[in-house]
Amino acid sequence: MQGLLSDVPLLGVLELIHTTRQTGVLEVQADVPFTVAFVGGEIVSGGILDWLGTEAVQACPLLVDAGMFMFEPRAVTGAPLGPYGHFSTDWARLSDEWIQVCQVIGSPSQVFEGRVPLFDLPGGRSVRAAAASAELPLFQVAQTVSQAVQGGTLQPQNRFEWQRLKLQPTKQRAALHPVARMLDGERTLGEAVDQGTPLADVRDYLLGELRLGLRFPGSGWVLRDLVWETQHLKNVAT
Repeated sequence: MQGLLSDVPLLGVLELIHTTRQTGVLEVQADVPFTVAFVGGEIVSGGILDWLGTEAVQACPLLVDAGMFMFEPRAVTGAPLGPYGHFSTDWARLSDEWIQVCQVIGSPSQVFEGRVPLFDLPGGRSVRAAAASAELPLFQVAQTVSQAVQGGTLQPQNRFEWQRLKLQPTKQRAALHPVARMLDGERTLGEAVDQGTPLADVRDYLLGELRLGLRFPGSGWVLRDLVWETQHLKNVAT
């Protein structure tokens, strides 16, 4: 089973797989590419590239009107992440609420500093780093940050968790792309920004490389955050 998301709503595809008790993997190729694995019509795993699990699945957009999907029946094992009805309802709610939260915070990669626990240290912390440190759900921390930003107790620092990455481009793009020429496997993306490369150019470069197939540990959450940030900037511009 495959088709265009402009012709068939993603929610309808998920519901069809569930009601027909299929086992296999649904692959969605869209602005945020992701997979969902089913056993007997129940969702057992999924996520964005190497960012897997319930949080990753529920950070995937459900209202997708461009791209394509393909469901491949194949052997899959695992326990359901939850009863399909409850899980899909929570997914729909969180998918919508993530959009609202990221309209305020940009993405969970954004660093914030202020008079709020977990962020009241010199230089602040990203939402992702704070959630990992406190072992709290990512969305819970993101929602707290959104409220604190609106209340004036947290301020974005215009730095991002993905700026810690060290990349060493290879082949033709290493010589041709202006951002790639700044990277040598030792210099972080943040250091490239500090040395004069516009942050927007670094973000666009990294997102473009991920779409071309660049992979590294954490590439799934990085891709998701970059897309959220890009959408946030478009909303700000309009």
